[in-house]
Amino acid sequence: MKNKFFKVQTISVYISTTLVLLLLGLMGILLIGAKSLAKEVQQNLRVTVVVSNNLDEDGILRLKKSLDSDKRVLESVYISREEALAEETKALKANPAEILGYNPYEASIELTLKQEYSNSEELEAFEKTLMQKKGIKEVLYHKELADTINSNIQRAGIMLLALLAILTLISWSLIGNLVRLSIYSKRFLLHTMKLVGATWGFISRPFIVKNMWIGVFSGVAANLLLALGVYFIGQKEPGFVSYLPMHELALVAAAVILFGMTICMLCAYFSVLRFLRMRRNDLYFI
Repeated sequence: MKNKFFKVQTISVYISTTLVLLLLGLMGILLIGAKSLAKEVQQNLRVTVVVSNNLDEDGILRLKKSLDSDKRVLESVYISREEALAEETKALKANPAEILGYNPYEASIELTLKQEYSNSEELEAFEKTLMQKKGIKEVLYHKELADTINSNIQRAGIMLLALLAILTLISWSLIGNLVRLSIYSKRFLLHTMKLVGATWGFISRPFIVKNMWIGVFSGVAANLLLALGVYFIGQKEPGFVSYLPMHELALVAAAVILFGMTICMLCAYFSVLRFLRMRRNDLYFI
């Protein structure tokens, strides 16, 4: 009956630890998704370089090549006057050149910047650099939109990190209590081993090893549940998976296992030490 009780208790520790690690892993996946989404939003912020009309085709291509070599530029697209007119004609369903008697549009180069250069300070600095180049008439971008996007991304990042920190502390507390309860039932056995001369290291080693494996297996189980969740969501929403790079998911999976293993080992170690330091009479009152 006693062995059956210990088995049920161990299974409950496995299940509870798995659920806690599952929640922690889910938070990690949300952080990855939020980071990828923020990167995409920032990279969709375009900078339009309006080219002067007195710059010929060769000059524009040389300017484009110069912009491509800039460390801040991810990619560039050249839009000629004719292409700009065709796009506006399609959008307006009327040809402005026929109405005005001339093509009112200017050639431009659409720039997509790298994520780290998409904030308002970097955009302003980049604008000043561009205006010094010959053949550039104007630089256009939505400054207010850039400020709003970066402000919201920063605020969301702080909130998610704070939530992750709180969740980590809660996870530590919950798993710690589970491990302490599993060792609590064997506190008199620990005291008996101490009385017969066993060293504290010898006594604590089996508990540390056992709980290490509990952390490992619980982490693996949590990762399997997370993988199944990502798979089924990806089946219904294929675009969802594009925001979850595999190498970052692998880091989350490794972190879940490492966190589970570490916390279970540490909690086992400190719980055993706590009971070993107590006198036998005190063991009846805890």
